[in-house]
Amino acid sequence: MNNSIIHVKKKLKNNDKAQSLPDYVTVLTPQKTKFKVSQNKTQTILKTDLVKVIVNNDGVIEFETKKGKGLLSETNEVTYIKPDNTKGDLVSQSFVAGDEGLYGLGQFQSGVMNWKNTSIRLQQDNQEIAIPFIVSTKGYGIYWHNYSVTDFNLPEHEIAFANTSDEKKNVREATFTPAKTGMYSFMAETNSANKRTKKPVIQVDIDGENIINYTTFWAPVCFSGKKYLEAGKSYKVMFQNTGSKEQGRLLYNEPDYNKTVFSSETGNSIDYYFVYGENPMQVISQYQLLTGKAPMFDKSALGFWQCRERYHDQAELLENAREYRKREIPVDYIVQDWFYWPKGTKGPEWDREKYPNPKSMVDSLTKMHYKLMVSVWPEVNNEPMMKKYNLDKQVMTGTHFLDLYNEDVQKRYYKMISDSMFHIGVTSIWLDGSEPENKPANDYQTAVGPFGAVANPYSIMVTKSMYEGKRKEFPNQRVFNLTRSAYAGQQRYGVASWSGDVNGTWRQFSEQIASGLNFVMAGVPYWTTDIGGFFRDSKSLNPVYDDQYTNVEYKELLTRWFQFGAFCPVFRIHGYVSNTEIWRYGQEFEDMARKFIDIRYQLMPYTYSEAWKVTTQGKLLLSPMVYQYPNDKNTWGIKDQFFFGESMLICPITEYNVRNKEVYLPKGEWFDFWTGTKIPSGAKVNAITPLNQLPVYVKSGSIIPMGPKVQYANEPTKEPLLIKIYSGKNAEYTLYLDDNTSYNYEKGIYSEVKFIYSESENEITMSKGNGNYIDFTKNPMIFNIQKVGSESIKKVIFNGIKKVVKL
Repeated sequence: MNNSIIHVKKKLKNNDKAQSLPDYVTVLTPQKTKFKVSQNKTQTILKTDLVKVIVNNDGVIEFETKKGKGLLSETNEVTYIKPDNTKGDLVSQSFVAGDEGLYGLGQFQSGVMNWKNTSIRLQQDNQEIAIPFIVSTKGYGIYWHNYSVTDFNLPEHEIAFANTSDEKKNVREATFTPAKTGMYSFMAETNSANKRTKKPVIQVDIDGENIINYTTFWAPVCFSGKKYLEAGKSYKVMFQNTGSKEQGRLLYNEPDYNKTVFSSETGNSIDYYFVYGENPMQVISQYQLLTGKAPMFDKSALGFWQCRERYHDQAELLENAREYRKREIPVDYIVQDWFYWPKGTKGPEWDREKYPNPKSMVDSLTKMHYKLMVSVWPEVNNEPMMKKYNLDKQVMTGTHFLDLYNEDVQKRYYKMISDSMFHIGVTSIWLDGSEPENKPANDYQTAVGPFGAVANPYSIMVTKSMYEGKRKEFPNQRVFNLTRSAYAGQQRYGVASWSGDVNGTWRQFSEQIASGLNFVMAGVPYWTTDIGGFFRDSKSLNPVYDDQYTNVEYKELLTRWFQFGAFCPVFRIHGYVSNTEIWRYGQEFEDMARKFIDIRYQLMPYTYSEAWKVTTQGKLLLSPMVYQYPNDKNTWGIKDQFFFGESMLICPITEYNVRNKEVYLPKGEWFDFWTGTKIPSGAKVNAITPLNQLPVYVKSGSIIPMGPKVQYANEPTKEPLLIKIYSGKNAEYTLYLDDNTSYNYEKGIYSEVKFIYSESENEITMSKGNGNYIDFTKNPMIFNIQKVGSESIKKVIFNGIKKVVKL
């Protein structure tokens, strides 16, 4: 494809049958790339300027750097292409897993950070997002180009349960004596939510230690867990699978598995892309070159979102919107969840008894500087609407979900939504249930083939229809939508994903961090979660807490989740049967929430400039520590610290009543964001964590631009930006500026201001970067320059001419 990306496709000899499915993922056409091919008795060798590909006579392919450093090697073990009538997975490719960490694959509620030797099933579900791309600390990525349900590291062994200790709860027990010492990977294979008789409880305990635990209403098919076991020692294993119509299976891999295996349900060829980069940052950037870059969102999408299940009518929504403005709490988006449609239907039609004048409602919100997002599913149960848009015969059998694999159906689906929503001023659509939530049988014939062959990328059809439709109809309004699923390449369709209907518990809160970090490492940069959890208390299907508004422990959970959310790409509170407005949880919570909302808006110049890097360079706004420090093995398993942009290290608190936290700071000096205190390099520090604060650190050699407090992201202000310099070594930063709302940046209509700090000269240089959106000679910018740790602030007027300021 280019110097860094190699496309590998294998099929059986004398099998010319091709699975002719559209390419929903890749957008990069093969580039004119110089390469050399040589052969010897045992190998064919292809060399580009960056990588060497060795094809051995036995079919095994190896990948090396141009200097001969080994990156990745196939193995013939667990590698096959089987006939269509074979039971089990039809296509599989195995690779050698060496001394490395592996990240990505999407979003899973297992708490797993490093996927090496770990098993999971890549299948779309509420809370589970399957993206078959993985990135290694060794400097490569693999995109597995197969749309069917795929097993990653399918387990080789199964624990046999002879004893059922509780038939009603489906609890079984066994004694397990491992043959080898080391870290074992377990996978509980159960039933999905729509095959259960009641709320699930999926739990695996080994000698009383819980390694798999899932109690949320929605239950995916598989769950992963790990535990270190000693050879020859007997362990008591308990497997609970309450609510399932089947007993389920507990599978495992041994510590020396040391393979990376993709095995798919359908297909007649092995098809994958090898992506090279010197580090994960470069790999993901190349991967986004292959699959598409994320466009810029309206700046308002990076502000605070008020969302709940649900506003029941027009008056209630407007009342709460006005209250936010009255209380002067900054907010940009307010969200209308489902059941705004007429009783007995489902689809994008307003119930005029509850919403008598939706256009007037939107107009009122617009005057208050709100954007409105409305929930719409790719599922329609409204006969007159279906007939009006010629969708009545486009529903997948056994569901109400549309066959959006049909491009004409995509266009009609978009028009149905646009007529009801965009034409009255609604800004964004909340594309719920886009897995799809209810799936047809695998042999159901979609517009492009059996559903089983295209099961995982359904969300791409949903988001593509909305992005392409709106860009055509409203060409200069930036598209931003939210959806519950994702697939490789979906980032190019102006959308973020959220982690589904998660439980409001400390355990599931902590799992959101690893799931979100692996999601973005799968190359899709915008992600969020329901702050506080979707199911919150006894009135919203969560019996852990009696009352979310008064329970002290729940309010602390909400506090810590809110602090985490303030540093996610999308900052959004939400909850089932909940009034989530921040003043409803007492003054202490409101004060904390105001503090973090203010910080979010003050950081907007930084956040927006980092988003520009996402669009132009394929960078990540949210990333695990291993993204920046792949050679530091201490970072490989860290799942409770992450970067917001390139400079800010965020350390959430994920346990109740914790007021200090051990934080790992990699080599190099760091600064405490709150106090400006400098911290020595390569240290573990004990951070004090009062309830109204979480540890935040900034790397030495960083520049962070900050703005004034505002009430909404695009609020005009003449206040100067504060340019904070975190010294200790040289630093550079590019401040990005545009109109915040349109696609004019694609035409080069934007401006950049470049800052270069010299540690040795103790000075900062400002200069004009790319673009001419702002004529700085007529509209100079005022910057306040502060070297963190110093009380001195220097005011500088920048008129587009290079300026050097001594500090």
